[in-house]
Amino acid sequence: MVAYTGPAGVRLSPFFASTIGCGVVLLALGLVGYGNAGVGYGILLLASLLLFAGLTCFGLFVFTGWMNGDDLIQSAKWLLILGGFGYLIGVCELSGYYLHEAFAGRIAGKWIVFGPVVVTALFVMDMGLYQGFIRKQLPTWTRYGHVMSRNLLDHQAMRRTLIDEVILHRTLFSVSWFRWLRHTLIFWGFMLMFGVELVAVIFREALPSFGFPNVYADPVHPLHGAFKFAFDLTGLAVFIGCIMALAWRVHVRGSALKKFSDTPTTLFLLFVVSTGFVMEAFQIAAAGRPTMMAIGFVGYSLSFLVPAANAPVTDGVWLIHVMAACGFIGYVPVWRLVHSCATPLGRLANSQKLMLSTKKQSVLSGLMRRAKT
Repeated sequence: MVAYTGPAGVRLSPFFASTIGCGVVLLALGLVGYGNAGVGYGILLLASLLLFAGLTCFGLFVFTGWMNGDDLIQSAKWLLILGGFGYLIGVCELSGYYLHEAFAGRIAGKWIVFGPVVVTALFVMDMGLYQGFIRKQLPTWTRYGHVMSRNLLDHQAMRRTLIDEVILHRTLFSVSWFRWLRHTLIFWGFMLMFGVELVAVIFREALPSFGFPNVYADPVHPLHGAFKFAFDLTGLAVFIGCIMALAWRVHVRGSALKKFSDTPTTLFLLFVVSTGFVMEAFQIAAAGRPTMMAIGFVGYSLSFLVPAANAPVTDGVWLIHVMAACGFIGYVPVWRLVHSCATPLGRLANSQKLMLSTKKQSVLSGLMRRAKT
C-alpha cells in the first residue's frame, strides 16, 4: 500500500489520507450550509459503538480464553481504527455545521465561544493521550511484541489484578486508607462524571438532532432530574477528594511523601467543580428556586447564597466554568491522575509471570548473541 507524504514530511496511509480528506470535505460543506447536526451526531454515535466493540474484543482477548485470539485482536485493531477515524469525521461535520449556524446568527454568543474552545481541548487531549499511551509504547511493542502472545497470558491472574488494582486499588488501601479514599473519590468521581456527560450529550444534543423531543431540557422530566442528581453526586465526590488531597499535602509538607501529591492539578480540578456548582446555583436562583430543582442538591443549597442575577451574569458564570472545564480537558494528558493509571496497568503486566519470564529469556538470548559476535 502506497503512503502519501503530508505536511512536514509526515507519511500518511491512503486510508488515513482519505479519512482526512473526507473530514475536510464535510467541514467545507458545513461551512457553506450543507451540514446537518443529525448526520454529525449519527457518525459520532456509530464511531462510539465501533470503539466500544473494539475495546470489548480487546478485553475478551486479554481477560478470557474465549474465541480465537488472532480473530479477536484483528477485530479489535480495525474496530478501534474505524472508530477513531469516524470520531474525526463526525467532529469535522459538526464543526462545519455549527460554524455556519454561528455565522448565520442562529446560535447564542456563549456557544460561539464554547464551540472552538471545546474542539481545541478535545484535540489537545486526544493527541496527548496518543503520545503518552500509544506512540511512546510502540518501541516496546516492536521489541517485545513477539513474547506478548495469548498462549502466555494468565487470564485468571489478569482478571484478579484488574479487580484488585485497577478498580479497587487494594494495594494503595493497604498503604494508607486516607490516600486510597481521596484517590478513589477523585478518580472514580471524575471518571463517572465524564461518563454521565457522554450519556447526557446523547439526550441533550444527539437525539434532538434526529427529531426526538429534548427531554433533557424539560426540568420536570425524570431524566432531567436523574442527570442533575448524578452530576451533583459525582461532582461532590471530586470536591471532597480535592479538599482531602489539599489537607494531606499540608500534612506531609517537608517529607518524602509530598512526591505523591499534585497541588496544581488538585486546585485546577477543584476550581472546575466549584464553578460548576456556582453556575448551577445561579441558574436555580434565576429560576426562582423551584422545589423540583432540589434534586440538584448541591446547587440548590448554594442557590440561597447567591443573588437571582440577570442573564448576562448567569451566562458569564457559565462561560467561566466551561472555559475552565475545557482547559482541564486539554490538561488531562499531563496531570498526575493519568500517570497514576500507569501503576495499576504496570501491575497488570507484572501479574503475567510466564510472559515476563519469556521476555527475560529473549533479552538474555539477545545479549548472548551480541557477546558471541
